[in-house]
Amino acid sequence: MTAPVEPEPTDATLLDLRASVADMRSTVRWIAGAAAAVGGVVLAGGPLTIVNKLDDAGDVVAAVGGLLLALAGVAWTVWRTSDVLMPRVASIEDLRSPDLAGLRALIDRDPAAFYGPFPSDPAAFRQEHRLRATISANIASQLARESDAERRRVLEQTAVTARANRLLAQRTQQRLLAWIHAWQVRQSLRRARRDTFIASLVVLAGGALFFTAPLDEKESTPSMRVCLVVPTSSGKAASGRALSGEDSCAR
Repeated sequence: MTAPVEPEPTDATLLDLRASVADMRSTVRWIAGAAAAVGGVVLAGGPLTIVNKLDDAGDVVAAVGGLLLALAGVAWTVWRTSDVLMPRVASIEDLRSPDLAGLRALIDRDPAAFYGPFPSDPAAFRQEHRLRATISANIASQLARESDAERRRVLEQTAVTARANRLLAQRTQQRLLAWIHAWQVRQSLRRARRDTFIASLVVLAGGALFFTAPLDEKESTPSMRVCLVVPTSSGKAASGRALSGEDSCAR
């Protein structure tokens, strides 16, 4: 009969890191939704209210350019925020990434808090983790083949220690990977917030250009004066009108 598998102890730090990742992704969903809503409010009904006021080619070009600029800002926001929601596969080697410089500085202040009794170098820790797993598997294999009672008792005690060491290395690796994953999401969220702010300015600029397109000053049409020469029965009548200041030309 197979022995029941003992549940691993709950790691509060691991649970907290996973909750932090979930919170950051909820935040970025809110940012993406807000950006899409702002873009919808800026552009909703705009073409219907502005299109009848566009009376020359310059207005059309400005309106179309503003509309495309606003749409580009909304698309950029959605694309950058969706990058935070992409699935990520973290590895110990990711600690060498420039984006994780802040995490490396945090680890360097207290390596034991992150690595425990294991080496604080990623390559050395990975090798130590493999070694602990190999030792535990070899002892379990020897125990399954051993028939001598005394040797089995010694191997059983050794197997318990080896299993504890393997689980410790495994939990340490899981915690490190959780830190790496959370830090990667954090960096993506920071970039998304920066780019969202810039994209919001682009959307506002595009909306302003779109709605003000028909408000540019137009050249006034010059008025024409049409002078009608009306024959008169006598020159005195024409002279009288000229002396009285009456204009013989009509607009």
